[in-house]
Amino acid sequence: YSADKAKFADSKVVLFFTAPWCPSCQETNKNLDADGAPDGLTVVRVDYDSETDLKQQYGITVQHSFVQVDKAGEKQKAWTGTLSGDEIKKQTV
Repeated sequence: YSADKAKFADSKVVLFFTAPWCPSCQETNKNLDADGAPDGLTVVRVDYDSETDLKQQYGITVQHSFVQVDKAGEKQKAWTGTLSGDEIKKQTV
């Protein structure tokens, strides 16, 4: 993520901690693939199983979690369970 920060500068960035074995994650992925992210929102998919450093950095303990980060990568808000890009955007601050 850090190498890509500049290209997301005008967008709210949300990290989506997803896993291939998680049914609700797959529903969110399917919705994002079909509809894309709403304008002004960038969703970065993060593999829940392999990105242990990011999970630790943001305090993520369950898959299907979301973390909104600012331009410096600092956590603004965290939540779980939203299923579409519109729902994700509604959760952002």
